[in-house]
Amino acid sequence: MQWWMIIKREIRQIFLKDPRLAVIIFGASLIYLVIFSLLYGTHVVNNVPLAIYDEDQSHISRALVQAFADSEKFHIVVQPNTEEEMQQLLKSHTVYAAVHIQRGFAKEIVSGRSSPVFFVTSGINLAITNTSTSAAAEIVGAFGHSISTKLAEKIGVKPSMADSKTAPVRVSLRIHGNPTLSYLYFFAIGLSMAAFQQAVFLPVAASMIREYTRLDELRDKSALKVVGLKMLPYYLLDTISFFLTLLLAVKVFAIPCRADFVSILMLATAFIFCAMGLSALVSSLCDSEVTFSKLSLIYAVPAFTLSGYMWPFQSMDIFSQLLSYIIPLTYFADSLRDLLLSGYTPLLIRNVLILYSAGIVLISLSIGVFAYRRKRMLTGNQSELAG
Repeated sequence: MQWWMIIKREIRQIFLKDPRLAVIIFGASLIYLVIFSLLYGTHVVNNVPLAIYDEDQSHISRALVQAFADSEKFHIVVQPNTEEEMQQLLKSHTVYAAVHIQRGFAKEIVSGRSSPVFFVTSGINLAITNTSTSAAAEIVGAFGHSISTKLAEKIGVKPSMADSKTAPVRVSLRIHGNPTLSYLYFFAIGLSMAAFQQAVFLPVAASMIREYTRLDELRDKSALKVVGLKMLPYYLLDTISFFLTLLLAVKVFAIPCRADFVSILMLATAFIFCAMGLSALVSSLCDSEVTFSKLSLIYAVPAFTLSGYMWPFQSMDIFSQLLSYIIPLTYFADSLRDLLLSGYTPLLIRNVLILYSAGIVLISLSIGVFAYRRKRMLTGNQSELAG
């Protein structure tokens, strides 16, 4: 059997004999991208249900209530009459945040003293918590600055002077890469790449495990040629699948892509190569596709969690950091997000070299394991025939 016949045999297996492999290769990352892009399509959390308990009922407190009402971050659902009612609304999840303006709020401000505004929110959903707390701080800060400026003007300070006196230091915020803090940009790519990893794993594993059931077809070919040529179609198809996913992300869901094509190609193909090597090695040790599928499902969530995509690497404990070093996704997902959102990742060359080096080691080991198992199985079959 010529080398190109092995490739043709594998392509026929993917698209004709077992089309579920093609569905996995091209469908997994695309489906995840669509689902999570639609989910996070609003980019940021807005309209957080809010309760405001205005105990003061002064013109100043009502102005603060109006400031919250004018913000797109909050949607005032109800204004309770007691603190107990406010707490019950939070407990029942009728609202996810609450503002309590205490009695005497305006009086304290007019007399020149500080008057607190109590903001209460649930810490169960961190997306809502982070959005609501930062938005509340911004609203109250801007309101406080406005009130103090007006009070300064009342005692004869000029508007320009009043502004500088009440706010001598200001923050000028600049956020690179994701200035709107879009959840779409943050989550969708990472989750679709986690699915893409599984799309690389499963078809390669199916191909390797299937080879043990028909050893006679390629028994005259070396293990290196068999494994290498079998993997080539998957390498090419996975690369096409990756760029189809990226194209959908950029053209349909408007996720930025600020990096050059070469950098993305280098990183993606290195990851595919390494992931294929890991799949080939593990599957060459498995007795069935079911066994491999179970192992890959067990691996999927910890791999994504430890990759540094969701939780920063520097904030992990030593044990978690050590585990992350052996996970291919660690060297891919976060760097891909850097490339897309900022156009640059400082560890590109290092990560590409690590992924290709690990891939060479893993594929070499898988070839050795395949050669050993094939020899034993063929010898066993001959012994059975001789007996």
